[in-house]
Amino acid sequence: MYNRLEDSTRIIIGIIGGIIYAVGVGLIIFSFASFFLAPAIGMVFTSMFTLVILGIVASSIGRALVGMARTRKYSGPLDDQRSLRREVQEDMTYNYTFVSDREAKTERKKSQSYSRCPECDAENDDRASTCQNCGASLVGYKKCSLCYKLNEMDKRFCSNCGHDFNLD
Repeated sequence: MYNRLEDSTRIIIGIIGGIIYAVGVGLIIFSFASFFLAPAIGMVFTSMFTLVILGIVASSIGRALVGMARTRKYSGPLDDQRSLRREVQEDMTYNYTFVSDREAKTERKKSQSYSRCPECDAENDDRASTCQNCGASLVGYKKCSLCYKLNEMDKRFCSNCGHDFNLD
């Protein structure tokens, strides 16, 4: 990024743009005023429309010059923009993952069969009869299909995630 115009050039273009804009607005005002004063001034009716068109063109050019004088920087040549566009696109790349932590853990652990201790929540092999961490018995419980927590047989809902066992 670099300056488009030097300060002195910007000031000159701003002044010239302001003058051209004022002349354009003046032409438009004069042409509408002369519409009502045409018999007194002796102007031809078509010259008034010419002044309106010239006023619109002059005011548009004047506004463009004033706007150009106010802009301090521009993006530069097209080659500079390509690298910047790549950087912006890389920054805008989002990784949308709408999977909760529990579901992600469930997907990760599906490859191995395990159950979680009802006492200490430690992960144990499905074939284990006692917990590796606390030594509690793992026999006589039913396993939740979502979080693999062992629950008492008479419970309808999982004590960890609230899953309804009747839905299995």
